[in-house]
Amino acid sequence: MACRSGCPSQDHPSYAACCRDGAPRVIYASEAGRHDYTAQKKWDRELSDYRDAVAQGIQPAGTDRRAIDDAVKRSDEAGRAYDAHNPMGLVAA
Repeated sequence: MACRSGCPSQDHPSYAACCRDGAPRVIYASEAGRHDYTAQKKWDRELSDYRDAVAQGIQPAGTDRRAIDDAVKRSDEAGRAYDAHNPMGLVAA
């Protein structure tokens, strides 16, 4: 018998055919480490926003949402790009 143990019909010609018929899908198996689809999407959004800020000349203190939003807000208030690593906080004009 070529089917997997959980196959309801047990009549596939090969193990691969049985797996394909079982509708395989990608899942996040490391839920114990809190790595799931929602966390991944949040992380991807934050990194995308960080890249957008850096492309505008802004240098946030980190890649988390709070640091990005703070840097963008300070840049908007000052009218110049914010640099968290500069003691004055602003990129030279």
